[in-house]
Amino acid sequence: MTGRRLRSRDITAIDLNSEYLGVPRRILMENAGAEVARAVAENVDDLGSKRVVVLAGSGNNGGDALVAARHLASLAKEVHVLLISRTGEPRTEEARDAWEAVRRMACTVRCHILTGDEVPTELRELISSADVIIDGVFGTGIRGDIGRPYSEVFALVNSSRATVFAVDVPSGVNPDTGEYSKRVRADFTVCLHAAKPFVDLVDAGRVLVRPIGAPPEAELIAGPGDAEVALSGLRRDVTVRMTYDGSELALGARLLLERLVADLRVVGGEGFSVDAEGGAQFSTVRGRGVLLITSGAHRDPGEALNNVRARSESAGCPVWALGGFDPFASKDHLKANWLEPEHVTELTRGAMVALAALLSASVELHYAVGASIYLTRRVLRETVNPPSDVGAYLNALCDRIESSSRQNR
Repeated sequence: MTGRRLRSRDITAIDLNSEYLGVPRRILMENAGAEVARAVAENVDDLGSKRVVVLAGSGNNGGDALVAARHLASLAKEVHVLLISRTGEPRTEEARDAWEAVRRMACTVRCHILTGDEVPTELRELISSADVIIDGVFGTGIRGDIGRPYSEVFALVNSSRATVFAVDVPSGVNPDTGEYSKRVRADFTVCLHAAKPFVDLVDAGRVLVRPIGAPPEAELIAGPGDAEVALSGLRRDVTVRMTYDGSELALGARLLLERLVADLRVVGGEGFSVDAEGGAQFSTVRGRGVLLITSGAHRDPGEALNNVRARSESAGCPVWALGGFDPFASKDHLKANWLEPEHVTELTRGAMVALAALLSASVELHYAVGASIYLTRRVLRETVNPPSDVGAYLNALCDRIESSSRQNR
């Protein structure tokens, strides 16, 4: 199939950035479940005479399936929900809300819970007798081997006569690599946001790509989603090289790096540059890596992003315009922030560039830049802008990096 592919980390970033923009994950889950139900209604004839069995895991993929069950309750003859969870309930707040809603639908939805390794006879018969099965057991976070009871549930689904709709990815399949030990065989897969890489590697039946209301800006804004992705693999054991030209920009970079890395190598020269081993070079002079320029005056972030994209195309390399919204453009990605306080000193901008250089050693460039824009500007909101004590600002930034990276390990 044609169209772009989004990996698990991309979905994580989009979801968190959507929430940052004011669209909570609960709304995204509601939209996702509604789209799954719509896909079933559009592709199953005589749905009003059919028995639908919804298999829900304990995560947000299960939450999507639970919302779909609620929508299908008014369309299908019967709707049964089977929650598969060791604790007997979903583990996320959004999914728990969706579960509570279907549990209260005592007239139109029948709820069942599977907590152990064995699948009871009545649940085996329920799955085997289904006309339609919605697979919301595992989502994009699945990794590793599949044990019981999941392996038995998958076998029951695969031997049934039901039409199977997978939510986002057939359960058991690694969405990024297509690898699996055991999996659900789906007739339809409803990919949310966009298709995932597995669709090129594994037969997932007919793939239906459905939007769920994430703002396009969720991929443009430098937000907490970028920070979560970038900090999950933050490396400190890299050599960072820096050309120090005596500017405030270079000083801010040096002061932050002295706090964050063990091996900082500084040389004098014309123009400022910084790069971490294995990452991109950020430089104020034209060359390889990311070209740093001064941002012009722009009325809105869209204008700023269009301008820096044109500059990037002209320069033939990624360009980062420091100032204003701090817009960044590479061949395939744009980033800026228009919600947090603007950097008004070269010192804090230098810290922002240094952090991006360090992060780029362990994550894609656009996530490294997006994370550094968001984190350094967020700390401005939490301290003083401009900082009356640069050391205090840098210490607060390091504390934020440390706490966020611990949470993401």
